[in-house]
Amino acid sequence: MLDKILLPLLVALLALSGCQTPTGSATARNPDPAHNSRNALDWAGTYQGVLPCADCPGIRTRVVLQADGRFELSRQYIDRQATPTVSRGQVQWNPAGNTITLPVPGERGPQFRVGEGRLLQLYADGTAPPWSDTRQVLTKTP
Repeated sequence: MLDKILLPLLVALLALSGCQTPTGSATARNPDPAHNSRNALDWAGTYQGVLPCADCPGIRTRVVLQADGRFELSRQYIDRQATPTVSRGQVQWNPAGNTITLPVPGERGPQFRVGEGRLLQLYADGTAPPWSDTRQVLTKTP
């Protein structure tokens, strides 16, 4: 009699456990479009760091993002420039709301993935390095 009760219960539990998705996989495949960097993060502020340079020690970089969408980009090639080059304009967000482009006259503007308290510079082909590659990260200053 106990087998008649336990067996169906065991079958039901096994069936239900098969319906669960592994942690994080559903969100990775189907991110919630209502929550992205643009509308869920406090992205306005000043970000600083030294980004890689192909033929110099680095590019001292400062990005100021205003809440109204304006930006100021300051870049100084270490060992080459006495003063930084400053560009200003309007931030362009990608449709997914997680990446910005800073349009700079005369060049393809730099692109950054926007994270909590940091910006990750994308490679020239538009792909993103891992966040763990700190050489590509600008950090928000207090």
